[in-house]
Amino acid sequence: MTSPMVVGVDGSESSLRAVDWAADEAARHGVPLRIVHAYRWYRYEGTALARELGKPSEHVTSEDILTVATRRARRHHADLSVTTEAVPEEPEYVLLREARNASAVIMGTRGRGELTDLLLGSVSLTVATEAHCPVVVIRGDHDNRAADGRHGRIVVGVADAPTAAVRFAYEEARRRGAALDAVRA
Repeated sequence: MTSPMVVGVDGSESSLRAVDWAADEAARHGVPLRIVHAYRWYRYEGTALARELGKPSEHVTSEDILTVATRRARRHHADLSVTTEAVPEEPEYVLLREARNASAVIMGTRGRGELTDLLLGSVSLTVATEAHCPVVVIRGDHDNRAADGRHGRIVVGVADAPTAAVRFAYEEARRRGAALDAVRA
């Protein structure tokens, strides 16, 4: 069986943009999409999803979040194989466990301003540094593709020796005709 692309959702617009990106990539690679909502508490605190569903945010459930995410995934890829799961556990633990059987893990970041848009959230950072598969973090509050649909650049963290992440980033940059920036701390 082909390893799915896994996307983590929390109901934020950022995570729904990650679903859009993950659905496009899953369709492009011919793999299933797995949408996972991990939560620390039951009540949803956001407003964008609540407005879309037409209900108060305190009435938005995990099932609602997964339903909206699945709808977004199938908007442009009606035949895409999509599975979902809600897990009452810390998101980073759930996504790291999912990464064991994933072709890639995709997630958004919840920046609230110009400075925080430059930073990764704690879940994104933990998953990106500890996952055993490529991790893609979709940043920004809008679709950042050029008019021709291409992404401007791909950034990958590098160590002393080439890794699966570097190979993945190189291949994705080549496919997209995008610049590849390698960053070393």
